[in-house]
Amino acid sequence: MTDFAIRINDHHDRALDRLGIADAAYIYGAAVDILGNNPAPADGPDEALERAAAKMAEALTPDAQLTIYLAGPDGPAQPFGDGGPESVARAVRAYFTAYGYVGTQHPVSNVRIAFTGDDSAIMTCDIPCYHWLADQRMLLAPVTYYDEVVRHEGVWKIARRSIYALRFWIAEGYAPDPLDPAMARPA
Repeated sequence: MTDFAIRINDHHDRALDRLGIADAAYIYGAAVDILGNNPAPADGPDEALERAAAKMAEALTPDAQLTIYLAGPDGPAQPFGDGGPESVARAVRAYFTAYGYVGTQHPVSNVRIAFTGDDSAIMTCDIPCYHWLADQRMLLAPVTYYDEVVRHEGVWKIARRSIYALRFWIAEGYAPDPLDPAMARPA
């Protein structure tokens, strides 16, 4: 088991490193939401895919390997792309398109970092994922990311990420009119 306790000297000496490592998680979440909030076009260029891949390049090493476990830590694993930012962006795009998401939100929370060397660390974080479907339902899928992070060309980036989906559930559609308070409460 990894000790995520922050020691006083570690906290002060490595504060900027901690911010850089956490930033990789936030940037990755933003890249995923570029794809989730801009469904793939039926034809023509996919500008959101290009923007997301560029954003992922800020968070992932050029050869980053991501693995997803849709049935929790003990379930089967599958690679999320062949490796690297562009491949991961295409894999996320294909996944979101297959499920018909029209909007997503991937806020990063509970970030924990432990240094394993001068230029390496492990990080875990929790993401309460929200995926809106075209029929007004929402798929809720809390996940936990387990990351190996390295300093790559002076920037902290994710080299390996295991994505564990803990559970899935669907919330039925409810779209209140924000201008009518009576509509904001179910009957």
